[in-house]
Amino acid sequence: MRPGCVALIPAAGVGSRTGGVVAKQYLDVAGKPMIVRTIEAFAAVPAIERIVVVIAPDDARFEQLALDDASARAVRVERAGGATRDASVLNGLAALRGEVHDNDWILVHDAARCGITPAMISLLIDTLRDDDVGGLLALPVADTIKRAGSDGDAIETVDRSSLWQAQTPQMFRFSMLRDALAAAQSRGLAITDEASAIEASGRRPRLVVGGARNFKVTTADDLALMDALLRADPVPLATFPLRGEELQSPR
Repeated sequence: MRPGCVALIPAAGVGSRTGGVVAKQYLDVAGKPMIVRTIEAFAAVPAIERIVVVIAPDDARFEQLALDDASARAVRVERAGGATRDASVLNGLAALRGEVHDNDWILVHDAARCGITPAMISLLIDTLRDDDVGGLLALPVADTIKRAGSDGDAIETVDRSSLWQAQTPQMFRFSMLRDALAAAQSRGLAITDEASAIEASGRRPRLVVGGARNFKVTTADDLALMDALLRADPVPLATFPLRGEELQSPR
């Protein structure tokens, strides 16, 4: 039997850097809460069998969301949010124990990356279906990168030829991801994404070219930019990003 695909969306954060009193995943972007746009993108991908959203135990907003029929049928909510992202993901995986197989794929995605499209998700799945490790959407770094000294002055220009900016979804086997996150947590490692836990286990995740619109809304400026982008281009383009055809994912 071919491994299944489950989306896991940690959404227990408060998003204080956006400057509001509402958790950022519930902020409006082009007429819809960010988390609704994110869920709808995954619900539109036939390969995704279910969507698990991990929220804080005291979250009173999720149940008030207006989801379309496809999204409502696909979504399952777990009030298992932890103090950190990796804790929320581990709690979400624990809730899935006994319901998924060890080799099923888990696609972890930031709720605040609401510019994700079904085409990007499908590309990731199609690229990694038979991969031994899994991987993530990412973009080659295009800007010149500077290293700063303790005084804030630039002291070095960093070679960016092998640098990529990590995005989500990050797609790994259920048991591999669970074990890697648990091991990293027990070692006290700083885990900022799932791929870093997999890397700490000695494996090498594959980088799959994502898209510029798949950025994480973190600040108020990001929110305004995403709002303008989605109002100008409300329908996800199957060929987006246009430069994706020119790039090859490394191995």
